[in-house]
Amino acid sequence: MKDFDELEALERTAGDRNLLVEVIRFTLEDIPAILDEIDLALRDRHWQAAARLAHKAKGSAGAVGAQRLFLAALDLELAARDADSACIRFQPPLVEAFESFRSHPLVRRMSSLDVGGEASIV
Repeated sequence: MKDFDELEALERTAGDRNLLVEVIRFTLEDIPAILDEIDLALRDRHWQAAARLAHKAKGSAGAVGAQRLFLAALDLELAARDADSACIRFQPPLVEAFESFRSHPLVRRMSSLDVGGEASIV
């Protein structure tokens, strides 16, 4: 299971690397808010909300080839959907999987590219 599978991600964007860069950027911006919302839902024991949020994270992870993140979100989604209070145990692996995806060297490089493919100078 990979933190980032570039070939899978490119398949999902029909080989369009510029689109993949944009999807990665969106995912890197979107997932932290989802993780925060999951944390609140779990603390408040709102299992169905946690399941919906995990499903959303799973979709984003799948779109960018983040296999480990996808599977971690799936684990949380299924447990929360069953209103299993033990689903809280799936939250740390979800956060860890996102951090591994975010820190993957290729993800870091791609997220710093301009849409034209050149590294941005900030």
